[in-house]
Amino acid sequence: MISFIIQEYHEEEFIDRMIKQLNDLSAEGEEIELCFITASPAEERSYVRKKADFPVKIVGRVWSCGAARNTGAIIASPRSEALFFFDCHICFTPSAIRRAKETLRKYPNAMLGFSIRVVDFPSCEKKGGVGHGVTFRFTKHPFEWVWLPSPSDEEIFAVPTVCGCAFAMTPQVFRHFYEYGGFLWQHRRLGWEEEHGFRLWRLQHPVIVDKRAEVGHLFKQSWKGDAASDWQNSRILGIYLNADRGSCEEILRICSQKGWDTEKALRWAREHGRPIRRKLKRYPPLNLKRFLWIEEAWRWTPPAWWKKLATS
Repeated sequence: MISFIIQEYHEEEFIDRMIKQLNDLSAEGEEIELCFITASPAEERSYVRKKADFPVKIVGRVWSCGAARNTGAIIASPRSEALFFFDCHICFTPSAIRRAKETLRKYPNAMLGFSIRVVDFPSCEKKGGVGHGVTFRFTKHPFEWVWLPSPSDEEIFAVPTVCGCAFAMTPQVFRHFYEYGGFLWQHRRLGWEEEHGFRLWRLQHPVIVDKRAEVGHLFKQSWKGDAASDWQNSRILGIYLNADRGSCEEILRICSQKGWDTEKALRWAREHGRPIRRKLKRYPPLNLKRFLWIEEAWRWTPPAWWKKLATS
């Protein structure tokens, strides 16, 4: 069984298309369930069950991306062999899902990202190119999103982290991740979604992409109500949780030079992240200068051991 954990934030116009795609997958013989996590009251989305040809669980009034993902994974069936975390405006085909499921079987200790194509939704009309892994550049301003090119000679490869819009992992990897904080939930709406990839690397779960497992994504500009302070706080929290001292100090210095109130953000991070950071001490912190584009000449070089670890 595959459990689809789909979060919806006042996006009712997208629901019919998403259910149709899942119905098509079910019609081809794939056993699936939907854990539908919505910001709306659950009773306002109860009609989803009538449209679906598969089991549906609905939880309402969840306003945080991180809380939605944690909730969906927790309520997933104990028979589930894979957790697929999707935004409500993802286009996919049954063949892409089967490909991702098989890749996850080969690399059960990893988190799997997809090739992400820019599309319109719900039409799924192609609107742009394809991205793979993600990093963040600091050469112009802090935490500038950057897509990484895929290696031309590899179909499956390691990346620093992946787009928070679509990824998958086994329930076993999620349980280990949840033990060390799970998806960050302190923010309503969007936080630093991609932080989970860095923490999974720290927990010895490689982050990989299969470029033959392609989905489409509508990239929305923002969620209503997002604030600059929330955006900055969530990123400093991610640094506080994952970085070793040297890379943490350098990132904070760069952010301060660009006008961030890093002292205030770090106080917030300590207040909300200290219990998680204390648990994480059993795992060495990351030199995030290897994972983030801080230096101009930076180039992503994955750890040599990632394949052995991902298959364990």
